[in-house]
Amino acid sequence: MLNLLFKSLFALIVLIIFIAGVVFDAKFLSQDQFSDKELKFNRTITQSVEFIPDQFSANISLESTNALRTKAQIAPNELEIITATLDKALKLAKDSQICKASTYSINPSYSYNDGARIITGQLINFDIGCKFDKNSIDRYDNLITQLNTLLKNNEFININLPAITPSVSNAISTQNNELLHIKVLNSAMQKAQLYSNELGKNCVLNSVDFTGTSHPAVYANLKSTQTPIESKQSQTLSATATYNCK
Repeated sequence: MLNLLFKSLFALIVLIIFIAGVVFDAKFLSQDQFSDKELKFNRTITQSVEFIPDQFSANISLESTNALRTKAQIAPNELEIITATLDKALKLAKDSQICKASTYSINPSYSYNDGARIITGQLINFDIGCKFDKNSIDRYDNLITQLNTLLKNNEFININLPAITPSVSNAISTQNNELLHIKVLNSAMQKAQLYSNELGKNCVLNSVDFTGTSHPAVYANLKSTQTPIESKQSQTLSATATYNCK
């Protein structure tokens, strides 16, 4: 009887050891399989660079006053005065060397009454486009002063001063774009090393896709009477980096 008890106890111990071994092997085999599993993933990487805009632009408009917009007929001498004034404004823009105004027009405006077209006023269309750098700001200010003097107390013509928009030259934009690409690539490679350390795997950078991820600089317009100042702007570039870890 005692012999049978020992045999049963021995069989139970062997069974327990066998089960424990199976569990141990399954647990650590699973861990080994996980550690050997290949891991692929993407990351969006964004970098920015600050710069000072080196160009400015503005579009000046000369428009009809309310008196001219509601004047159905213009006398020949009035039309002569208007065209002479616009010709002077055209010359001032050309002489500034930073603005262009190719032509202007004076056209009647209409309303309709029972199908009949009736002239209700006169509309002036005259746009002056200006582009200048910070060294030419005085030229722009001088042009505005001259136009204001020319049109002071003018019965028929108003000046509409626009907001001044900062911009960047092609040279600076290209320089910024190249710098941003380098910064994104450096960051992508640094992250590969970071992931290797954190995951305990060998992580490599497979690719960096810049397609459709460029973000041009956005500028805040200055007030029409505000002289441009040197304020920093930001240009951003993003890319999708693909990693492979095993």
